[in-house]
Amino acid sequence: MDAELRADGLGSSRGILIVEGPDDKRVFARHVHDHAQILPAGGRRLLISAHQKASAEQRKKMVFVTDCDYEVRRGNLTGAPDLIITTRTDMEGDLFSLGLLEKMVIDLVPRALESQVTSLRIAASLREEAERIALPLGRLRMAAQPLGIALNLEDLRIVKYWNPGTRHMDADKLVRAMHSKVASAIDLAEWCKLVEQTPTDSDMCHGKDLTRAICFLLKANHRVEVPVDSIVRMMRSSLTQESMDAWDVIRRIKAWQAINQRFVLGA
Repeated sequence: MDAELRADGLGSSRGILIVEGPDDKRVFARHVHDHAQILPAGGRRLLISAHQKASAEQRKKMVFVTDCDYEVRRGNLTGAPDLIITTRTDMEGDLFSLGLLEKMVIDLVPRALESQVTSLRIAASLREEAERIALPLGRLRMAAQPLGIALNLEDLRIVKYWNPGTRHMDADKLVRAMHSKVASAIDLAEWCKLVEQTPTDSDMCHGKDLTRAICFLLKANHRVEVPVDSIVRMMRSSLTQESMDAWDVIRRIKAWQAINQRFVLGA
């Protein structure tokens, strides 16, 4: 009802973008006609519930954007013209895939100012190694999801599992260490099997793990200390119109706009 009232109040040509939370609103805030057009739902469950309860007429006025959170891979979540799901695990993961890191390293790493070649090389190395860190963590997240037990990976000390020689995570050590969190629900052999059954592509990377990995690598490789929140803010600020146009989420919002002649995005 709140979204419908906003849509009607803003005029017949304006739509409402419903997102999970305030941080998602910040992603789109610079790129919409009016900030009032973005409505945080208070989490994915509430957003999905609101979408399910919305009538066909209401769905012509509002478009929903939610994180995948491995639910698509599990077959538990399917998109629709008015329900747009991130390509990667979450919003931050999608932003990471748009090449924003390449724009950010100039402000983060002094050596990146030497030349464009150096800057691109540093960005490529950070991206590749961040995904090597985040991928095994993402697989753990997906494996633990049906158990309903939080792994609290935000407290994980990456340095304990990162091998500076091979530039890879010690996945076996990580899986065994995280079993202690789920041991009450599953034995080690079954836990290892659950993890092995998860996909191994980079889209499994969770945005929170990627940003923490970037902070870890900046400090380890370049002696640059940056808070995680600063990385997230820089990514949002680096979203140019060109980057937005390359984002599949935006293409699908534009498709919804064309169908319903209700507009959220600015020119």
